[in-house]
Amino acid sequence: MLGFLRGDDFKLSTIAPVDGSHKGISKDNVFKRSADNAITPDNPPETIFDTYRTMPVCDRVREFTPEEADGLSELARVKKQNAKATKKAADQHESILNSEAKINRHGQRMIRNEAEFEVKTQGYKGTTAKSLHGMRPRYAAMGKGLEKSEQLADQAINNLMAQL
Repeated sequence: MLGFLRGDDFKLSTIAPVDGSHKGISKDNVFKRSADNAITPDNPPETIFDTYRTMPVCDRVREFTPEEADGLSELARVKKQNAKATKKAADQHESILNSEAKINRHGQRMIRNEAEFEVKTQGYKGTTAKSLHGMRPRYAAMGKGLEKSEQLADQAINNLMAQL
């Protein structure tokens, strides 16, 4: 069930971007539409301002026959049912989109947490590396001191051997 926790994606990677470079976080990548036909100010649907209407415009006074009146009554009943179903569909559509927005919000939060983890981890490594670099002069001094002691000992031995 939690297969993503197996660690199959743990791979040693290249160096972190310590030079300040970046890849993939420019506005062209960040603000990609969720779908090619996603509605945005620069991508409104062609039908955005269309009006749903099945009844013809009644632009003059006229009389109706009993059959026409009965037909309108039946059509009104069907339209009322369809309006109720459309409202229900719109409510469910909104609920689904709200849930998907929450999933995206939390998914982006997880990505931010991963990025924070990475920068903290790299920072810890950098601190350790700085500490180790700080030790190098001490090690070099120890090495030079040992070399000097070795040279002095060798010189004393050579002087002693020369006296024999």
